[in-house]
Amino acid sequence: MSAGGQYLRRLLDTRAGRDTGVPDAARVPDRPPGRVAVIVAVAGGGGMRTPLMISGLIERRARLAVERVVLYDTDPDALHLVKTLADALLVRSGRPFALQTTTSPAGAFDGASFVITSVRVGGLAGRIIDEQVPLAYGVVGQETTGPGGWAMALRTIPVLTDLVARVRRRAPEAWVINFTNPAGLITQALTASGETRVVGICDSPPALGRKIAAQLRVPESAVRLDYLGLNHLGWVRAVWTDGADRLPEILSSDDAIRAIYGRPLFEPGEVRRLGLLPNEYLQYYYHHDEVVGRLRATPRTRAEDVADVAARLKTSALEAVTRGEDPLPVYEAAIFARRSSYMATETGQRRDLAMMGGHVEGGYARAALDVIEAMLHPQSRELIVNTVNQGAIADLDDADVVEVPSRVGPDGAHPRSMGGLPVAVRDLVLRVKAYERATVAAALHRSWREAVAALALHPLVPSPEVGERIAGEYRRRHGPSLGYLG
Repeated sequence: MSAGGQYLRRLLDTRAGRDTGVPDAARVPDRPPGRVAVIVAVAGGGGMRTPLMISGLIERRARLAVERVVLYDTDPDALHLVKTLADALLVRSGRPFALQTTTSPAGAFDGASFVITSVRVGGLAGRIIDEQVPLAYGVVGQETTGPGGWAMALRTIPVLTDLVARVRRRAPEAWVINFTNPAGLITQALTASGETRVVGICDSPPALGRKIAAQLRVPESAVRLDYLGLNHLGWVRAVWTDGADRLPEILSSDDAIRAIYGRPLFEPGEVRRLGLLPNEYLQYYYHHDEVVGRLRATPRTRAEDVADVAARLKTSALEAVTRGEDPLPVYEAAIFARRSSYMATETGQRRDLAMMGGHVEGGYARAALDVIEAMLHPQSRELIVNTVNQGAIADLDDADVVEVPSRVGPDGAHPRSMGGLPVAVRDLVLRVKAYERATVAAALHRSWREAVAALALHPLVPSPEVGERIAGEYRRRHGPSLGYLG
C-alpha cells in the first residue's frame, strides 16, 4: 500500500478495538434525555469525498452526537458506491449513527439540523468542459476561477436555490453549509435569494493556517490569522501568536515562505514585496500566462484525471466487495491519487504526503464539521468562512459575501471587522466582486445577455470579445443546463 494509503488507513480505522460485526440494520445509541437529535443531510452525497465526511462524523461522535446522516444524490451508482464505503466505516465503529441514502429530494431533508451542499451540476463531464474551453482562447481553465467558475456558477445557481427552497419547506431551522463551488459566489447567490441561515466554507484558508502553524512550530489553535478577501481570492495580512504578529518573521525568510507553500506557487521575493501571504489560487492571477502555458502543454485537464480516478475507484471497490474483501484500501489509494494531483500541472510538481501537511483528512469534511461543531456548542469559535460582509471589509457592500475570520456559534457566523483592503489587492478584489455580483444577478434574472456582460468583467478575461466567444462555446457544449438563460 502507498504511503498515502497507510496514512489514510489510520484515519479511516475508526474501530474501538475490533470489528463489531453489527448487521446492516443500524444500531444507534440512545440519546441522553433533553438532547436534541442532530440530523445531517448531504446534498451531493455521492461525491468521492463523502466517506471522509462519514469518517469525521465518527471521529467526532462524542462531541457531535449525530443520530442520522442522509446522503442525497441524483446519481444512484455514485450513491451506491459511497454507501458501500460508508457502511464499511460504520461497521468498524459500532454504527454510532444511522445512515440513509436517497436519490429523491422528497424526504431527504426532513428534520435536518444541518444540510451540507456539495453539488456538481453536470458532473465531472461538465467540469471537463469548464476547464477545456477557456484554454483554447489563452485563458486559464480552472473549475472555480475565471470562465470555468462562471460556467459552473450559472449551471448551479438555479439548481441550488431550488434545492435550498426545498430544505426550507422540510427543515425551516436547518443551517446550510455550502461547499458547492465556486463557494463564495454560490453563497452570495443564496443570500441574494433571501437565504439567511447559510455559511460558505472552503478548505484552502484553514489549510494555509495549518502550514503557517507548522512553520512557526506552534499548535494550530495558537495561531490567529488576519485573513481577508473573497473565496479563492484572499490574503493573510497578519499572523498572531501570543499577541505578536509573526508575519514579518515569515516574510524575512525565503525558506519559511517556500515551506508554507510547499510547491513553487510564488517566488519568495514577490511574496515579500506584496507584504501578504496569498491564497494559493492567486497564482492564476499573478502567473496567469505561465499557468496557461503549462495547462495547454498538458494533453489532459485535471478534471479528466479526476474522472479517471473516480471510474477506477468504482470498478475496483465494487470488485473488492464482490470478492468479499475490504473496499477501504482501494478508496484510500484513490483519495491519495486525487489529492496529490491538485495543482500539479500548474506548479509542475505533484504533492506528496509531507506537502499535504499530514492533513489528507482535511478538506471540506474538516471545514464543514468545524462549523457544525461550533454551531452545536454555546461557546463560539473563530473560523474563516464565507459569510455576509456586514461591514467587515470596509471597501465592500454590506450584502456582499466575503471570506474572513468569523465567530461561529449557534446563532450563525459573525465576521470580524477587518477594516479596509490592503492597497496592493484592493482593485483586484473590487473587480472580482463586481463580476460575482453581476453573475449572480444574471442567473437570478435568467438573462444570457447579462451573463455574457458579467463574464467580461472578470479580470482574467482579456476583452469583451474573447469573453463572448468563450461564453458562446460554453452555451453550445453545456446545452440544456444553460438553457434557462433567455
